[in-house]
Amino acid sequence: MDILERIIENLTSDEVRRFKILSNRFKADEEKKLLVLFDAIRSGNFKEVEETIVRQLYGSTDAKTKNTYYRLRNKLLSNLEKSLLFYHYNYKNSIESLSNLQLSMLYQERGLYREAYYSLKKAEKVALDLDQFQILEVIYDDMVRLAIHHDVDIDQVIERRRVNQEKIDFLRANSEVLGMLTQGLMRRNFSRSRTSSSVIETLEQVQSQLEVHKHLFHSASGRIMVLRTVVSILIQKSAWADLANYTERMYQEFEEEKLFQIENHPTRLMLRIWRINALHKMLRLEEAEPVIEALGKEIKLYKRQNYNEFAFHYFSASVFSLKHSGRLQDADTLLKQALDNSEIIYQEIYEAYLLISLADQYFCQEIYTEAIRVISKLETHPGYLMLDEELKFFIHVFKIVNFFFARQHSQAEQAAKSLRQKYKKMLKDEFYAKSERFLDIILRLNTASMEGKRVMLRSAYESFVRDFPPSEIGGNEIIMYEICLQSLLEEENNYYSLLTREAGKQTK
Repeated sequence: MDILERIIENLTSDEVRRFKILSNRFKADEEKKLLVLFDAIRSGNFKEVEETIVRQLYGSTDAKTKNTYYRLRNKLLSNLEKSLLFYHYNYKNSIESLSNLQLSMLYQERGLYREAYYSLKKAEKVALDLDQFQILEVIYDDMVRLAIHHDVDIDQVIERRRVNQEKIDFLRANSEVLGMLTQGLMRRNFSRSRTSSSVIETLEQVQSQLEVHKHLFHSASGRIMVLRTVVSILIQKSAWADLANYTERMYQEFEEEKLFQIENHPTRLMLRIWRINALHKMLRLEEAEPVIEALGKEIKLYKRQNYNEFAFHYFSASVFSLKHSGRLQDADTLLKQALDNSEIIYQEIYEAYLLISLADQYFCQEIYTEAIRVISKLETHPGYLMLDEELKFFIHVFKIVNFFFARQHSQAEQAAKSLRQKYKKMLKDEFYAKSERFLDIILRLNTASMEGKRVMLRSAYESFVRDFPPSEIGGNEIIMYEICLQSLLEEENNYYSLLTREAGKQTK
């Protein structure tokens, strides 16, 4: 999707209203065309009607007309960007320092050097209050250059710049490491992986450095960096009870000290999400429900400015709770609603995760051919490339299982051959021995079905549960291997009934 369409589709109702107010002030023919184009894109399915809109605006669709049309698109994009900046300046403090910086540049161009310095001082004050160290570097650079034309205490400016540069260097080193590790954790969907032990040591080093230098921060930003690092460590250690308690305590502290603001609203939402994930890992479903409800309300705060980014987490958490508390049909309805909403699948990786959930949903409903169709769609989806290699491996195993249950025996064999070629290294690793054994049992059953033979499944199952620890509900493996095998042994109980029974046991 083009950037213009993405921006328009994700505008809030207030942003749309402000843009139209500004656009309606102008009566020129081109401004009217801008609004026609804007409304056409906003209505959805724009690609299907684009040619019709071009003809409506210009009477033809020849090459010359197309050039004029693309200039109109560029102007619409430019006007939207200006409207967004103007609108958000009124209530976003983080933009104020940049606005004062731009005013200073304007004054300097006109030779109003005293006024320019006044604007730089205002920008510096806001940037200091908000720990905007990168913006401060630009401000100090402008102050140094302004000293040629205006009386500036250059020695003090240079000293403040030196101190600020030290903070930038320190933060850059830690934020780069933390950014890479956090992204890796997200790709693994909050589950432990083969690389957990090496990640923990690095995270603990980052945390200790941040604690030592916490005096550098004036706003909540430093505490947020410490918070994110501690959370990452707890996730990697699978310390779910500690994570639930820590995030609840930090939420209360931020609330009591009035540290939550519009600029760090995503941190408020992430605290909710981390707590929900921790409670889900422990299957404390009833305890998670009010937190999910609170998240649903909070993603709509500040005129839904963070809705696109966080709606996925609310719907995903809701589906998990519904599914594991026995409300499979409600989970199915909500999941399909999420997949039909462009605001929820804002990022491609979010849609990929929802497709995994949908395939699992069909498996639980014993609609295996639909599960296979969804997995095939997932494997060609752009978000699939962003998933961790380990998760892709488990998806491939899950596909083979669905082929087997759908009695598509030759496809199961072919998919298994492909998995062994693609993930040869993983299959040699002891960490994935459980998946390999499970896959071996499924493929033996698959071969036996093709040849009309029987397999001593009970002895294979008993050996499996004896040799390996129980699977984690909601883990990267997607399904619980031992419950899948148990469902084959107990014809009166299908996979989903056994899953909810297990979830009920672990909840008590």
